[in-house]
Amino acid sequence: MELVREKIVLNKHIGREKSQVLLEGDIIVPDIKPDIASVLKTEASIVISKVNPMANRVSYSGKLVIKILYMAREGDAAVHSISTFAPVDDFFNMEGVLPSMWVNLSAEIANVDYRVVNDRKLNYRAVVDVTMSVSENSSVEMVQSIEDLPVAQQKTTVFTMNNLIEKASDEFTIKDEIVLPGNKPAIRELLSYGTAIAGKEVRVFGGRVDISGGLVVTPLYKGVGEESVIEFAEFELPFSGSIEVDAAREGGFGDVILNVLESVVTVSPDESGEDRLLSMEVIIGADIKISQNQEIVVLDDAYCIDQNLLISKEGLDYQHLVCRNKNQFNVKEIVTLEDAPEILQILSVGGTVHLEDKKVVDDKVVVEGIVSADILYVANSDTSPLYNHKAVLPIRQVVETKGAHLGMDADIEQSIDHIGFNMLSGNEVELRFLLSVDTLVQENVRAEYVTDIEFSPLDRAAIDSMPSMVVLCVQKNDSLWSIAKKYNASLEELAAINDMEDGEELREGQRLLVVKKIMADDE
Repeated sequence: MELVREKIVLNKHIGREKSQVLLEGDIIVPDIKPDIASVLKTEASIVISKVNPMANRVSYSGKLVIKILYMAREGDAAVHSISTFAPVDDFFNMEGVLPSMWVNLSAEIANVDYRVVNDRKLNYRAVVDVTMSVSENSSVEMVQSIEDLPVAQQKTTVFTMNNLIEKASDEFTIKDEIVLPGNKPAIRELLSYGTAIAGKEVRVFGGRVDISGGLVVTPLYKGVGEESVIEFAEFELPFSGSIEVDAAREGGFGDVILNVLESVVTVSPDESGEDRLLSMEVIIGADIKISQNQEIVVLDDAYCIDQNLLISKEGLDYQHLVCRNKNQFNVKEIVTLEDAPEILQILSVGGTVHLEDKKVVDDKVVVEGIVSADILYVANSDTSPLYNHKAVLPIRQVVETKGAHLGMDADIEQSIDHIGFNMLSGNEVELRFLLSVDTLVQENVRAEYVTDIEFSPLDRAAIDSMPSMVVLCVQKNDSLWSIAKKYNASLEELAAINDMEDGEELREGQRLLVVKKIMADDE
């Protein structure tokens, strides 16, 4: 009898590591900028641009970008901004890593502190959480069936695997132009700007991954007119693009992480000669993972009436996709300002999401964390005409994930799609954050598969010593198939002798008759 074999490609998890990296340095005020009186706001972001797996080691590099908004030591208490970047270069040691393996690496800023050293220098300290996971694709050969052996004497099982089949990285550039609305003054000096991605949509088909969404641009600038006039605006530029990925086919899943790698904004005059145009050139990095659900039917067990079968098996670990879910929800809270000057006008509200805990329970994933918010406003204060207030909004959201239960893994990607606010009074603000949460729940499955089968003749003496008939009592977990295998009986004949219908289940305690059938040597 010939064994029918099938080669299966599996994504094997190698390991996962976490670390904290401390980045610190000095920021020197350029000669063209005035001295620092007080720091209003600090913003920090980190971009990992290169990941290099080696033997037992993974190195990575990128940059930390820090932006400072400060009040100057001038009679009119003017606002100014400075920015700097610092290189990031570090590594993980992990036994078993090879250059051919796939590495997923993410970095998130946990905390940033600064200290004013003197009028011309700041010292910063940034704590960065770095998470790395390593996997590889490997192939195993499984026995799928046995030729010429009746199907009734073969028992199969189905492995439903969620396999990562390709990983790719690419970049695309968004070029666009923004025109300030007529109710906003022209730009005298661009102080800072933010860029973020919202409303991401991914479609996988035909050897490519289509990505669309919105690029949210938030410029902060000095308006033409009075020296102290500070203006804020928010724009959303729609974008779409396509990236070729060979493994991208309909029915597959595309997990895409987008990061702003570089952004340049230049101010230019409009048709009337006023500086009201913002020309954008933004480079977006896309990390793409293509995965696919595969149902594989393989041999689990078998028996033969006239031969002994010695079945060899090996263990197998794989991931089973339980649920994918994209969810939006609002985080809303009234923030009361304490020990801060009264609000005259809110200029901008920004925020970052930090998920601190996730718990998988029956059909749900409970997500907990915080939104760290910054409220930049015009204050009713002679000493601090501009003020930045920090607030923390708690997050607790229940995401419906059908089929999930305790012990499963959940991967969560979160983003802020929209920020809204209402000034309720001089010391109260209602903040609203619209969050998107992409949830992937998987189950780690441990199974066995058949690698080989050895055939040998039955021991005729052992058969002759068996009684002609056996009346047995069905035990828990017994099946007609397992009893037929134990007594080397035909499944159809065993069912017929006991007057059973095809597929009828046994009951614990039920009595069955098994009759020995001796095959003649010439049969």
